[in-house]
Amino acid sequence: RCYRRDHRLKNIHQAHREVTTEKAIAIKAQALFEAFKNDEAAANTKYLDKAIEIEGEVLDQSTNQDGQSVVNFKTDDAFFVINCTFKTNPGELKPGTTIRFKGICTGYIPDANVVINEGVLVP
Repeated sequence: RCYRRDHRLKNIHQAHREVTTEKAIAIKAQALFEAFKNDEAAANTKYLDKAIEIEGEVLDQSTNQDGQSVVNFKTDDAFFVINCTFKTNPGELKPGTTIRFKGICTGYIPDANVVINEGVLVP
């Protein structure tokens, strides 16, 4: 396993997980942000390495260095987002629209974002 220097964001090398079949914890993007901002240790216990289904407003969409689609969910803090990487391209997601995303919570970077990977769009 490889850990970020501050041990807050872990890169977990493990068997492939199929998030579409996992039972997920449902939460609004803003509530997930607040959970980590207010009590990182408790939020890690509750959400880290778990399937999360979040609903929120798309701030922006981009493509990462691996060619994967990435969506940032808006929070009430202009400098903080919920960063979600898709397993497969969901197509264009317009800023300002509300979507549901299901993925694995892989970490928190204080004053930056919560990271969720291996995601899929939930209809």
